[in-house]
Amino acid sequence: MTVHSHQDPSGNVVPNDVRDRRDACPTARLRLSRTCLAVLGLVAFLATVQAEEPLIVGQPSGKILAAGDRRVMVLSSAGEVLWEYPTKLTHDVWMLPNGNVLFADGETVTEVTREKKVVFQYRSPQQKGGGTYACQRLADGKTFIGENSTGRLLEVDSDGKVVFALQTNPFQPGQHHNMRMARKLASGNYLVCHSGVRLVKEYTPKGEAVWEVKVPGSLAFAALRTPQGSTLVSCLDRVVEYDTSGKSVWECRTEELGAVTVRNLTAMNLLPNGNVVAGCYGAYADGQGCGLLELSRAKQVVWRYSKPKGDQSMMAVELLTPEGRPLPGDVLR
Repeated sequence: MTVHSHQDPSGNVVPNDVRDRRDACPTARLRLSRTCLAVLGLVAFLATVQAEEPLIVGQPSGKILAAGDRRVMVLSSAGEVLWEYPTKLTHDVWMLPNGNVLFADGETVTEVTREKKVVFQYRSPQQKGGGTYACQRLADGKTFIGENSTGRLLEVDSDGKVVFALQTNPFQPGQHHNMRMARKLASGNYLVCHSGVRLVKEYTPKGEAVWEVKVPGSLAFAALRTPQGSTLVSCLDRVVEYDTSGKSVWECRTEELGAVTVRNLTAMNLLPNGNVVAGCYGAYADGQGCGLLELSRAKQVVWRYSKPKGDQSMMAVELLTPEGRPLPGDVLR
């Protein structure tokens, strides 16, 4: 059998079949390179799609004031941070008519200007278990404070001096869940979430309990009185509405929201159209969840904000106008 051969550039005799295999290698390597580039291109494309996933799905009607992990912020309707201020883990936040921001972060209740100047601050003398989780600017200029560490409801003047105090019950010194949200109502009474025992109670200024309800879920976080006289309560796995007799008349559980993963509903903002804007504590599990959302009474998610690698706990929220002002009328938070 005759073996055909040739000389390579170095003078070595190489069989033609070896030469053929050598000549084929660049083509194979080229095909492999093209395949690798195609795979890398697909990976890059998928990474780009993931990176470009919007922070907000749906369309809020305005800007958003929210409190996340160690900051309060104003978000655009697309979820971009327009303004922020460093804090502790904040439970309650308000946009004031003058543009300042009032918040309670467990240690203090603080009012800060948009230039980030502190113009008011109250620090609870007792911090064990968490000092202050609730705040509210009253029509007469005083500031209402829910003092978790002592179980007291306070009204303080512009200098931070306590001018009214009411001891609530149940209460345990230094307990972390004496209360979460508390509000002064238009009637002059006070609505309080005794979070650990899952009780929502209405007190007169003399301390008499005139209304109360035991709620389901893990704890009572936030409660607000609607213009119709009913009471909305968030208790982590649901929002429940009670009539004046304490009967449940509407309920939305997180499991009823279809494909949208929602965990630990905390803050609430009742909108004029009846929708509820809520924040979520520990919002994400395996990257799934949302930190903020708006719920319709038909149990539909109008919009949701998700940032799994950012703020994990958004426990306070207020929907603003497109200009970033409080909504007209009484803001129900």
